[in-house]
Amino acid sequence: MDHLLGKAMDKSFWEDVRTKDCFSKYRQELLSQWESKVEGKNMPTLKYSDFKLFWTTGNRKIYESGYFERRQALSAAALLALIYPEEEKYIDRTMDLLYTLCEEYTWCLPAHHKVLDGLDPIRIDLFAAETGFALAEIYTMLEDRLDPLIKRMVIDEIDRRIIYSFINTDTHFYSWESGKTNWTAVCMGSVGCTFMLMRPELVAAMKPRFDYAMECYLSGFNDDGICLEGCGYWHYGFGFFTVYADMIRKYTNGATDYFKYEKVKNIACFIQNVFLSESSCVSFSDGGRTCAYHLGLCHYLKDEYPSDVVVFSPKYSYNYDHCARFCLHLRSAIWLNENYLSDESPDQIGESFSPVSEWFVKRTSNYGFAAKGGHNGEPHNHNDVGSFIFAKNGEQMIMDLGPGVYTRQYFSNERYKFLEADSRGHSLPIINGTYQSTGVDFKARDCRFENGVLSMDLAGAYEIDGLKSIRRSFSFTDDSVTLTDDFSYSGEGDIIERIVSFHPITLMSEGKVAIKDAIVTYDPSKYEVKTESEKCLFRDAVANYLDFKLKDGVFNFNITIK
Repeated sequence: MDHLLGKAMDKSFWEDVRTKDCFSKYRQELLSQWESKVEGKNMPTLKYSDFKLFWTTGNRKIYESGYFERRQALSAAALLALIYPEEEKYIDRTMDLLYTLCEEYTWCLPAHHKVLDGLDPIRIDLFAAETGFALAEIYTMLEDRLDPLIKRMVIDEIDRRIIYSFINTDTHFYSWESGKTNWTAVCMGSVGCTFMLMRPELVAAMKPRFDYAMECYLSGFNDDGICLEGCGYWHYGFGFFTVYADMIRKYTNGATDYFKYEKVKNIACFIQNVFLSESSCVSFSDGGRTCAYHLGLCHYLKDEYPSDVVVFSPKYSYNYDHCARFCLHLRSAIWLNENYLSDESPDQIGESFSPVSEWFVKRTSNYGFAAKGGHNGEPHNHNDVGSFIFAKNGEQMIMDLGPGVYTRQYFSNERYKFLEADSRGHSLPIINGTYQSTGVDFKARDCRFENGVLSMDLAGAYEIDGLKSIRRSFSFTDDSVTLTDDFSYSGEGDIIERIVSFHPITLMSEGKVAIKDAIVTYDPSKYEVKTESEKCLFRDAVANYLDFKLKDGVFNFNITIK
């Protein structure tokens, strides 16, 4: 059986990382992180006053900034210790940082503790699991160079915080074991890999729990493989899933092979279908408006599915993220394939429609477009049935704003006060001052793509008397999109159609509006047009609204975007 960490255990491989041109960016990034975050720097103190801010103000970033800075430093130091073994400063700082992390009262973030007075220091959340796994990998690769005290500390803390916290099912059966989101893949992937590296003799007894959790995670995807949580959560959850799937396949000598699943192949192909214009991407749910693919992860998947996975130019890739997810940072090196490092990206012109998840994506040489049906109870949900994106010249013009700021409030019943999550912050109709409602029962009806036209009925997403249907349709040319909404509405109040962007909106001559590089044309005899703005909560950003008020007797809305 190959070593569970593959090439990472081969000293000649790290000599390649040190010398070969294909790793030059990787080396440069690590050395830059060392200089800016590690060498001569005191690690931040994790203060109780910052820890409890989550409960007093909802702020989680102040505590997390120091927490992740420690892990960023450890990632850089440990990887440099592997690349430059003769440089004692790297291994010395690695041991300092291992000692520091082992001293932390808890590896869990305050946002993942339900109550302050019930804090459990060995609770396994996303980042406790990641921390344990990172220490396990670093220990395994650098064991012969670590001082005995550091080795003992790492073993003891992994045992206490991960191994026996997981085994002790009387008090620590975790809800994420039966979840269907990134939590399950990250937590169980990290825990399972930590067992395989540090306590392989216990894996057989624990494997039924590992298996069950990973089946639950995969069941959270439709068969089309679309990640409804957003593209960033594809990288996160499916990244950790892939690391685990690779390791468990080695551990079981191929007996457990998730890569044989058709659904896993479809999930693997998801990320290549979200790019709209250069790095601008589909940002539904809590996905960002731009996307960079994880270099090592996508190269591994290309090796696994050579006829299906598409790898873009390295300029759209990344090796490292601010949360310092060590397993993926490591695999940016060990999974890199020189044969895929082309400066050219494949031609992605075309369109795709999934009748299951109700996502539509289209790319021409002039623009990128995406729209969704779905329902308003999706993971990382936004109330956004019928929302759409128009991208051009590498940016979204008409936007899905992406995630709100991650605070206590954003993950509470106050979520829809954030315009990023509420339908008022999406390009959707507002009827008698009413926005879309929340929950799985509020959904698109009859979503279909036929004869080049995408259409759906949005009325099911609203709770409004007298609203029978809103037939939204999109038709396309190579350089424009035409949106048409037909209303069947017998109730009272105004109908307003909203277009949303962070870009300034400029009213031009009658019938034309500019949103940066996009031009919206409309019939001025049918609509009263105005612009307004709304500041986002907890961040210095303002959403701009282009509102079309339908005049009396008008129940059809039609614009063209070019």
